[in-house]
Amino acid sequence: MGLFLTEGRGVLKRSVKVYDALFPLWLLFFFDFQQMWIFVLPGNFIIDSLVLLIAMSLIKLRPKWDFYKKHILQIFFLGLLSDIISSVLLFAVMLFLHIGRLGDEPYLTIPALIVSGTLIFIFNYFITFKALDKRERMTLSLIFAIFTAPYTFLVPSSWLYS
Repeated sequence: MGLFLTEGRGVLKRSVKVYDALFPLWLLFFFDFQQMWIFVLPGNFIIDSLVLLIAMSLIKLRPKWDFYKKHILQIFFLGLLSDIISSVLLFAVMLFLHIGRLGDEPYLTIPALIVSGTLIFIFNYFITFKALDKRERMTLSLIFAIFTAPYTFLVPSSWLYS
């Protein structure tokens, strides 16, 4: 991300040039909020729903529909929260230390991915699935940590902004 002064009609204006829009949080900061939410929220909800339904089938959890209705919103919001926390940390490192372009430096993006996956596990294990037995809690929390982590962090921004 760079901040540049440009001249327009004889007046200096600030303009922001965005190189690093990899996670929806940054897209939401720099682009039209309403248009991005239309894609980000339903996409995350669909992924969380599919992972939950498949995981319930794998561990033979019954009754499926009642469990799904009871837990899906909490899974969705806590997953979104963990992605936002790791995005803010990644963005802060870039902004305040003036290093890297997100997605082009694995030394920045991989730790953020690990933070997000760890938070997803912790939130699900200690909050969402706390009523389940330890084995089911561990299994479901690990499945969500692995399959819903924000792997888009690893997409090099240079692919998007060449």
